Amino acid sequence: MVENTSPIINDQNLTFQPNETAMVSTTDNTTNFGNSRLSRSTSVIKATTSQPWKKIAAIVGGVLLVLLVIGGIIGFYTYSTVRTLQAQANEAEILVQVAYDAFKAQNLPTTQQSLRDLQAKAGEIKQTYTRLSFYQAVPIARNYYLDGTHALKAAESGLSAGLKSIDALTPYADVLGFSGEGAFTGGTAEDRLKIVLETIDKISPILDTISADLEITRDELNKIDPNRYPEDFQGQPLRSYISQAQIGINGAVTALTDYRPVIEQLPSIAGGSEGGRKKYLVLFQNDNELRPTGGFLTAFSVVILENGKVTPEKSDDIYELDKKFTKRLPIPEALGRYLTSETRWNLRDMNTSPDFKVSMDQFLENYRTLGGEAQDIDGIIAVDTHVLTELLTTLGPVNIPGFGTFSAENDPSCDCPQVVKALSEIITRPVNYVKVDRKGILGPMMREILNKAYAAPKQQWPLLVEQGLKQIGGRHIQIYLFDEKAQAAAETINAAGRLKAEVNADFLAIVNANLGGAKSNLFINYDVVQTVSAPENGKITKTVEITYKNNRRGDNCNLEAGLLCLNSTLRDWTRLYVPAGAELVEAQGFTNEPRTYEEQGFQVFDGFFILEPNSQAKLRLTYTVPYADEKEYRIKLWKQGGVSAFETLLDINDSQEKVLVDTDKVVKVAF
Repeated sequence: MVENTSPIINDQNLTFQPNETAMVSTTDNTTNFGNSRLSRSTSVIKATTSQPWKKIAAIVGGVLLVLLVIGGIIGFYTYSTVRTLQAQANEAEILVQVAYDAFKAQNLPTTQQSLRDLQAKAGEIKQTYTRLSFYQAVPIARNYYLDGTHALKAAESGLSAGLKSIDALTPYADVLGFSGEGAFTGGTAEDRLKIVLETIDKISPILDTISADLEITRDELNKIDPNRYPEDFQGQPLRSYISQAQIGINGAVTALTDYRPVIEQLPSIAGGSEGGRKKYLVLFQNDNELRPTGGFLTAFSVVILENGKVTPEKSDDIYELDKKFTKRLPIPEALGRYLTSETRWNLRDMNTSPDFKVSMDQFLENYRTLGGEAQDIDGIIAVDTHVLTELLTTLGPVNIPGFGTFSAENDPSCDCPQVVKALSEIITRPVNYVKVDRKGILGPMMREILNKAYAAPKQQWPLLVEQGLKQIGGRHIQIYLFDEKAQAAAETINAAGRLKAEVNADFLAIVNANLGGAKSNLFINYDVVQTVSAPENGKITKTVEITYKNNRRGDNCNLEAGLLCLNSTLRDWTRLYVPAGAELVEAQGFTNEPRTYEEQGFQVFDGFFILEPNSQAKLRLTYTVPYADEKEYRIKLWKQGGVSAFETLLDINDSQEKVLVDTDKVVKVAF
């Protein structure tokens, strides 16, 4: 007898009886029976304990099946919604193109209707997009969904700004050359200009609301991180599109802010009724004999500007002013080194600074000493031959009684505009008799061009405005206004010819002056290569190469020959304006050792070279510039007045980029 205190296993009920006594037989049969019972009992235990896991597996499987079904439904729902959005976006893209084409064609009514249609389509897209709003609760996907809401809000406010802008333009449709129901369809061009100047102040309140809409557009677009998106998506540069949109709207907001004072000052500048008529001294610069501000000061005119209408009061040769200028000023040392034909400083040579205001302050101080000349002027405006050529390109030829017909067509004999050669024949060609009022043609020509502009069909007005802005941007028109607010407005739109650096950036202004007393710049062009290394110890090392080319044979400029001289030897005073603290390392190509000095907060490298017709010359300067940003190179390229657009190649740490310098440019390149 053995007392067994172990639990007894009941193969039926799996009960444990720890207190019962069991007889265990030692015979084989009893043992086998016991083993058989134990085996069956173990199997039952295994089978029974596996039941919870089967239930768990069944539950998990069910959940996965439900999730799969839900995912399929969500996927199909998302796919269906995205397809709808794609279709709506394609329709919106067509409307955008229609609106753009209509505005380009100066069709305000169609532009306005297209923008309204686009606004309605944007509302449909927004409504469809809200069907995906559940994604804002999904990690990662939430960011992309919110980007979409920012884009839609930006589009909504941008369209609002666009419609308000069109509404603001509509009353001036006829004056500006747009088709539509303008308010000023009657009267002459002068009448319509007068009404515009009288009512332009009504635009200011509208500008406030347009500005508010654009600021919302800017803020919403700037909330989108372009780096969240691939550079290329289905063949489209997606990341670039986002970045460009952000840059564009930031520029639009800045432009509207900057141009606001210009719009407010425009009536006064143009001699509107409230500010009274204005009188300006107009200086004609001959860019074929280039000088620092854009050309040799060849002639002048005094004009009255009243309610937008220009009336010439007087015009004459610049030499007539110099005859009255009795002050015997010594020629400045920097100018006298190269302008060896002069011993005294004449009014015609006083535009020695590339900064238009600085030069005109010097000129004005001495002009005011002249008797019999207009002293009650409100400002100085300079124009060069580019302006004349572009006006005749838009308006067509003009006939000046006693002088002939002038046009912008190319003259094969000089490969230059006919008007340029004709004026040179009249003004500069030597003859064996005394020319009386040799530049008297400029006054009648100005009067005839103005008459033709006022009589031009309204379709030409936008072209004239566009050309005017282009000439201002290219520094072929420069303005110095004595009223501080008006001058600030001119400087805002880069119309004042100021020499200004860019904050936290490199700077380069190439300033040339033809001091040989002969024409040649008409046939000279140049290109620039700038090689820049990455910063080391807070400095960059750069090399600037300027290649000047004159690809035309020289003219017979002997006075005794009596022939027209348009291309002769160039004797060029060259200055490079670079950031303060720059140090010249090496210079090649000058006829003398270049000088360095400070001027207007810049470091100046000053030299001289000679270029013969049908040849080329190269200047090469290496210097260091204080520069701390090791990630990005920024430079402001300043364009001299009177110079045609030219190319510059930027080689930044072996990465090359070409830039067309047709106006001042700020360029950014990663190191």
